[in-house]
Amino acid sequence: MKKLIVALLICTVIAGGAFAQASKQTRALILWSAAAEDEAQALVAKFNEKYPDIKVSVIRAGSGELLTRLNAEQPKPQGDILLGIAKETFDGAYDLFRAYKSVNHNYLGAGVKDVAAVPKYYGFSMPLQAFMVNTKLLKEADYPRKWTDLVDSKYKGEIILANPALSGSAYAQLYMTYKLYGEEFVKKLAKAATFTASSTVGPESVARGEYAITATGEGNIAKYIGEGAPVTYVYPEDGTGARFDASGIIANGPNPRSAELWMDFVTSKDAYTIIRNTRNRRVVVTDLPGPKHLPALGEIKLMPYDAIEAAELREDLSSKFSDWMM
Repeated sequence: MKKLIVALLICTVIAGGAFAQASKQTRALILWSAAAEDEAQALVAKFNEKYPDIKVSVIRAGSGELLTRLNAEQPKPQGDILLGIAKETFDGAYDLFRAYKSVNHNYLGAGVKDVAAVPKYYGFSMPLQAFMVNTKLLKEADYPRKWTDLVDSKYKGEIILANPALSGSAYAQLYMTYKLYGEEFVKKLAKAATFTASSTVGPESVARGEYAITATGEGNIAKYIGEGAPVTYVYPEDGTGARFDASGIIANGPNPRSAELWMDFVTSKDAYTIIRNTRNRRVVVTDLPGPKHLPALGEIKLMPYDAIEAAELREDLSSKFSDWMM
């Protein structure tokens, strides 16, 4: 009988220790964040309303620095979550993240999360490319509606674009049109516009009325609308690339259960509302309004954007395009 009591006491101690360890794991969380400081802190504050016992630490750095740290700390990295990093970063270091199916899995469309049945990342926000049009220079009936319209002769001398060899957003436009219409189309595009070295010159020129049309990140269009410039947006009817940044659980991180709770939170409507409102970002769900002055995501036609392929093609495609511009 004494042996039985002793055995029970030992089991109780072991179980108690295991419980204490599990409980300890739910009281800490380390975020490696490429998101802006105010965004991360606003998200943490909301998360702690639901989980006040979890102490959240935020390490803020650029995406390149965080990826370097992730590789350097293998096989036991000291972060739990990678927050607000480009999708292609997750794809390029896929084995360093842990699959987890968020309770909000079905809230996000297939195009804004990892394609695996149990994803390793979910979308955070997304910068979309669109046409910016000067409303004094063009009537609504004459606005470009598709990427193919950019080579229409009626717009000769009216289009300004950034050079894809010098601008990341311009290269995204080149890659999208290449995937939609092939090399012959982008050869025509290279001859159809005025090209500038900076991605900011196009929107500035259209806002001033020097050109009628540019293609640019939608945030630039919202900026000039907010400043009262005579401009508007047109999202291409043939689609704009579903480029997005994302968040995911770091494999072998110190607080796995807290990381799962965070992923359930950061994929919720509450979290996406914070992401949208803090920095006027485009979020990846369709039931929230778009950024100020812009439409909701559900009103925009998206096309697949293979960021890894885009990166692989960049040097060759940009070089060819530079030759075609001459």
